[in-house]
Order: sequence, then C-alpha cells, then structure tokens
Amino acid sequence: MSTVLWHEDYERDWMRAFPLGNGRIGAMLYGDPYEETIEINEESLWSGRQIKEKYSSSPEMLAKIRRLLLEECYEEAAELFGKGFVSTPERVRFFESMGEVRIEFPDKRRYENYRKELELSEAVGRVSYKKGKTEFISETFVSEKYDALVYKITASSEFDCHVTMERGQDAYTSALRSNLLFMNGRVTSYDEEIYGEGGEGMSFGANIFVRTDGKLLNDKKHIIVHDATWVIVYGVFETNYNVEKYDIDESVDYRAVLRRKLDAVTAVDYETVKAEHIAAHKAVFDKVSFRLNAPTYDDIPVDWRLYFLQRQRQEDLDMYELYYNFGRYLLIESSGKNATLPANLQGIWCNGYRPEWGSDYHTNINLQMNYWPAEPANMAEAMRPFIHFMKMISSFGRQTAKELLGCSGWVINHTTDVFGRTGPHDSAHCFFPMAGPWLCLNLWERYEFSGDRAVLSEIYPILKGSCEFVCDYLIEDGKGGLTTAPSNSPENWFYYYDKNGVKKSSMFTYGATMDFEIIRALFTRTVHACRVLGVDEDFAACMESIMSRLPGLRVSERYGTVCEWSGDYEEVEPNHRHVSHMFALYPGDEINETNPEIYEAAKKTIARRLAKGGGSTGWSRAWTVNFYARLKDGENAWTHLQKLITDFTANNLFDIHPPFQIDGNFGGVAGINEMLLQSHLGEPGKRIVEILPALPDAWKSGSVSGMKARGNFTVDIVWNEGRAAKTAVTSAHDNVLRLKLNGRTGKPVAEKEFTVENGVLMMKLAAGETAEIEFQ
Repeated sequence: MSTVLWHEDYERDWMRAFPLGNGRIGAMLYGDPYEETIEINEESLWSGRQIKEKYSSSPEMLAKIRRLLLEECYEEAAELFGKGFVSTPERVRFFESMGEVRIEFPDKRRYENYRKELELSEAVGRVSYKKGKTEFISETFVSEKYDALVYKITASSEFDCHVTMERGQDAYTSALRSNLLFMNGRVTSYDEEIYGEGGEGMSFGANIFVRTDGKLLNDKKHIIVHDATWVIVYGVFETNYNVEKYDIDESVDYRAVLRRKLDAVTAVDYETVKAEHIAAHKAVFDKVSFRLNAPTYDDIPVDWRLYFLQRQRQEDLDMYELYYNFGRYLLIESSGKNATLPANLQGIWCNGYRPEWGSDYHTNINLQMNYWPAEPANMAEAMRPFIHFMKMISSFGRQTAKELLGCSGWVINHTTDVFGRTGPHDSAHCFFPMAGPWLCLNLWERYEFSGDRAVLSEIYPILKGSCEFVCDYLIEDGKGGLTTAPSNSPENWFYYYDKNGVKKSSMFTYGATMDFEIIRALFTRTVHACRVLGVDEDFAACMESIMSRLPGLRVSERYGTVCEWSGDYEEVEPNHRHVSHMFALYPGDEINETNPEIYEAAKKTIARRLAKGGGSTGWSRAWTVNFYARLKDGENAWTHLQKLITDFTANNLFDIHPPFQIDGNFGGVAGINEMLLQSHLGEPGKRIVEILPALPDAWKSGSVSGMKARGNFTVDIVWNEGRAAKTAVTSAHDNVLRLKLNGRTGKPVAEKEFTVENGVLMMKLAAGETAEIEFQ
C-alpha cells in the first residue's frame, strides 16, 4: 500500500510543503536545507470575535418578498431582501497563520542528495541532504499525546543553527533563556465596512524549547546553537479561545497551558515521544487498506509522477492508492486526534492572514463534503468536532431563525466561523437556509454507520430543531402544495422573462429542487429517529403529512434533465460547478435505480453539465466521481477521478479549487469508497450493502479492508479480473446482512446459512461475527 510522498528538490512554495498535524495544530514542512521553515496553524486562531448580527428585516417585508417571488418578480424580491435580510456586518473574518518556526543554518554550501518525504502511515515528515561530507537528516511530527510540534535534526559532523519563531504581524518573540523562546500576540483587526468593527481580538502564544548536544546562546530573538550533532526543537501553541463558548475567553490562562504542555513533552525522551505518536496515529490510519495490485512507483518523486500522469506518459494505478491514503491522512490530521473544531476550507493549514475565502466554513457543500469520507473510510473519530460544532451552531441558529425569519427551530446560511455566526452573509444571493438541514444529514451518518442508539439520542435534538425550522419556513404555494421562499440553487443563476417580456437572470427564487430533496431526506430520517427512540409521535406524523405536499422531482421538457428550479428554466451558466439538484443522487439517496425515469434524467443532467465545461473546480470534479459511482458507471467515475488528480492536484497532493481547498481531497476519497462499496439503498436500519458497484475495468485486481457500511458493518473485499473473489463482513452488533448481488459478484458460497431474495443475499449475524463469502 503506497503511503510515501517525496520530492527530490526544494522550492520555496507553500503548495510544495508537506502537511503535518494533530487535529488542533497544523504544520507545513517546507524542507529548506538553508532555513528550515515550518508554518504553524492553531485551529482556533481567527480574527474577529463573537458579535451579535444585525438585520433590518420585518415580518411584513418577508411576506412581501414571498408574494413577489410567487408572482415571479424575482429582481424586485432580491432587491428588497438585500435591504433587510443580509447580516451586518456582511462577512465573516479569517482563519490565520500563527507564524513560522525557523531553523536557519549558517552553512550555505551547496547541498546534494536531497529528499523530502511524508510517511502517511506514521505522520512523520523527513528531510535529508548532504553538504560537503556532512549528512543531515531531520524528522518532524505533531504529537497527539503531548499536543506539541517536535523537530529533530541530526548530522554526521558538528553544525550550527539559529532557531526562532516569527509572525509578520500582531506578535513579538523574545528569548527567555538560552534554550527557550516565547512568542506572544493578539490578533488586531481594522474597522472595515464589510467585516465590521475592528480592534483587539484573540490572544495567542507559543513556547519554543531547544535541546542539543551543542552549545546554546541567545540574542533575544533567536536561540543560537553551536557545535551540535543533533538538535531537537519542541513547540507548543495556544490561544484564549473557549470552544464551549465559541468565543474568546479572557479568563483562559493560555501561558500557563503552554508551560504545562512544554514541561510534559520535554520530560520524555525523543524516541518515546515519537514511538507513542506513531502508534496513536496508526491506530486510526491502519484501519483501512486499499490496494490495486499494480506496479509501484515509490522510487519516483510525487511531483514527477503527477507530471507523467498529466502527460499520459505512464500508467500509475499506485498513485490512486496514494491519493486515497493521503485524503484519509488529511482528515485524521485536521479533524481527528486533538481537534475541537471541524476542518475548514483548508483543513487546519493556511498561509498568511487573509487566505482565500477566509479559510472559513462554507456550508452550501464544502463543509459537508469534508465529512463525506469520515464514516465509510472508517474515521469516525474525525466526527467528534463536527458533532460539537452542530450542537453549538444549532444553539446560535435559534436566535437567527426567530429574529430573521420568525421561525422556531434553528437555521444557518452559507458561511460561518468559529464564533457561531449563522445569518446570511456576503449578499442576498448567499441566503441558504437549507444549509442546516443538509449538515444534519452528515450528523445522521454517524448514527447510521454506528447503529448506536446513544448517538441517535445525542443528535436527535439537533435534527428536531432543524425540522421545526423547516416546518415553519414552508409556505402555501397557491396550488395546494407547500414551497420554500426565498430559495436558491446554490450559486447558480437562471434566465426568465419578466412581466414585460424582458429576458433577465436571477439566482433568487422560490422552491429550488434541492430544497425539497434535502427536506425529504431530513424528514425521512427524523421520522425514523422518532420511532427508534419512541418519541414525538405527533411530530413524526406532521412531517409525513408535510412530505406528502412537497413537489416531486420533475424532468425538463427542454433537455430531459432533472429540473433545477420550480420552472423549466435555462441556466445562465450551463457549466456551473454546483450541481445542486443532484444532491438526491449523492450524497442523498432519493435518486436511484428504483426510479428509472429520474435515474436516466440524472445521467443526462450530469452529462449535459460536463459537456458544457462543468466540473471546473477540484471539489466539483470530486463530486462528479461520486455521481458516477452512484450511477454504477465505473468507467466515467474512473475518468473523472483521473481528471481530479491530473487537473486539480498540486505537487504536495493538495486539492486545487484553484487555489487550495481541501474539500476536493475529501470528496475524492469518498468517490473511491463509493466505487468499491455502497450501502445507501433500502431504509434506515435495513440498508442494502453492495460491493464493487462501480469498479472500472482498469482496476482488474485488488483488495480493500476495513471500509464501513451503514449498519456498522466492516467490509473486506478481494477481486480478480474485475470480479469479486471473496468478501468478509463483520457486524458490530446483532444484525441482518443484506448484500446485493451484481454482475461483479457471481454465485455466493458461505459456510453460514443465508437466503437470496430478489438478488439480495440475507444472512443473520451476531455481534462481532464475520460472514466470509466466496463468489463462483
């Protein structure tokens, strides 16, 4: 299994640095032989602070907007909405870098034999090179147990170096002793109309400690090392953010926390700290293995492997193993281990102080996509900060639902931050009240994949609150049904003719298709939760009644595609990156092979979008892989997985939006999972497992172990010549395995008794029992 990324040369480029992390601390390892640079991020370090959002809305204004929308006066409705319903301030602020740990080497001789690598299975970065006759090798990792950065460099003869930590703004660094640096800072923001009032924000600090066999001095800002053969640098990093308040907390003594953590990590020898780090990482990373039984090219640097793939000079199936493993690694490092906040647009790695899109939380697909692979790729640990996020954001969102829209329950729109903002930001067209219901479906997956009633009890109040909001938000459509208003299909516009016959465009509308797909998915699951938990029988009946009045999916008479809006409109951008009305295909499950008409229309929808130039961003291309996997089209899934890597992947394997957005990495992992294993058909509690549903011809032989299916099944698969050879399915609790037989499986043979009904193998399994099935 391919788990090593490496480069044979150094360039000072953030998109060539290798990411390390422990969930809370992110580190980007540059590998500079003259001045090693490790950029540090701490998950909570943001500009701004918790504020009360302001609106100029009123019930009368909302009623007028809805009336205009139902009359298809979209321009007038959008203009009125923009006057009262966009939050003040209208944008969230930024995730920021904490600065750079630097180890400068006065020896500027030419280097050779350079190698920088990241071993994914250990979460350790290594750099080696030679200057003259002196050989250098360094190791870098971020310890989960000690919550610290650890860097060690060893040389074959004595060397000198200078160690410091620098930040370009809002901080100062001083040497407290010959072996200890302290950085202290406070994020300061300027008053800006779109971001609001500035001033002092979050406090932060770092302690950098150096241990060596050489001599130690300092010049107030640097620790100076002479005549060493090894140097160890320890770094600990803190803020005064309180994740239980989602706000700055001046009572947090982050300096005391820094001292305590530094004392703990420096009290243990380096080899023990490293061994504990690797063991803890492997406990999660090694749960899944994915192999394509193809030649390996570990002897070729990863940037050259990408180059050869882009120019079709070399078939490299091993790269897809590496890409899958890298994506799992990124989620473990950005949302597992010590993480208390969910992975943002860049995970926990950003460069500078105003990253693209603020490196914030976009909730009209991007945050949701971050967590698509968490459960099926067996990383349930990464869901912990997301669950906490949902608890907090649903609390903040109650006030927004009430004040902005006069609804009960809770709401969030299309962006948020670590301070719990839930209003509409940026413009009227970024109003997206279905963000909360969609996020709830990620939450639901934690229950479906675990089958744990305690999990369902924990998340049920969040689901119910979202459903309460939807119930209040829906209005009569004047035709005997219910609709959503205002509404949009995220970020896409359509053409329409106004009352004077003038052709215009709008994003603002009522009853976008995606709304009803999300609502049905949420209500169906919440009704099931009510019955499992034995609660809210009347509320469940109310949701079922509402669902009966929602419009169904419609096929466009114009294109034979699934309609994206309430009318059969023409898109302004037929190549748009968002394909929101395909939510019901993936990650939803409403569009599937049991409804052939809509299933065929979905195929045409995706084909038309791509033919017009769609899939133009990394995350959009990753979504396309998942679409084709759900359509059981392995060849097209494979085509777009290849494009994801060749067209939207940087030299350190980060996804390119462009620029860097991490959701494409996670969407790619989810896509590979869907190609090999699906479990979305059927109803909750009785899901059908299907192996190799979208296996491409290029993946002739291979194996996977440790993938998860809904119902808490752990699945191993071996296939040869494009057909399943055997599978082993382990159930975590008493359950019935429902395994769909397809063209890849053949006749099943097993020692344990089973039945086959309508092409589905059924076998009872006790808790911890494994079904071993061979195929003939």
